[in-house]
Amino acid sequence: MREFESHPPHKVINVIEKEYLKKAIEETKASATDKNRKRAAYLVKLMSKPKRQRISVNIAKLEKLANSGESVIVPGKVLGRGSITKKISVAAVVYSGDAEKKLKEAGCTVVGVKEMLKKDNVRIII
Repeated sequence: MREFESHPPHKVINVIEKEYLKKAIEETKASATDKNRKRAAYLVKLMSKPKRQRISVNIAKLEKLANSGESVIVPGKVLGRGSITKKISVAAVVYSGDAEKKLKEAGCTVVGVKEMLKKDNVRIII
């Protein structure tokens, strides 16, 4: 936490999220293969947007759009509003504390974007 001590407390979260975003973009570019190159390029484009245009998805939206047993990627942040009953596999750049807790309690699998790109049938939810 020493590297963030110079930032005011409300700015620390933004700095940490920015680091996660950089790492996710690098991993997505590195894990692109011939098979998923278009999907990886699209994810990088979505993740590279300015802060005000970045993707935020509530758990309620995941519940509504994803089918049970499906794998989804959120190229942004998953927020904790709503509830989920379906067991899905989710990959996102950042999770709010509430969202991660609710997903794990529902039996969902939380993985990284890099791991999710290895799968064939993955939906991108924006």
